[in-house]
Amino acid sequence: MATDQLKAALEEAEKLSPEDQNLIAEQILETIEEAKWDETLASPESQAYAEKRRKEVVAEHLAGKTKEYIPGKSLAELFQ
Repeated sequence: MATDQLKAALEEAEKLSPEDQNLIAEQILETIEEAKWDETLASPESQAYAEKRRKEVVAEHLAGKTKEYIPGKSLAELFQ
């Protein structure tokens, strides 16, 4: 169930042109999607995975398995 504030916003949005309504709808959906990603990335599982990958990446770098990025070079040139 929508809050009173959301209901009021929707009522006001209905007074706008269809184009403006679509823009607002896109913004709302984008905000919802970002909130879902924020929640996912903040989860303990996601944080544990990120920490595990960080350790793996650092270990690979210390073992000399990384390549230095040289601005202006393509990936193909860097990995020849």
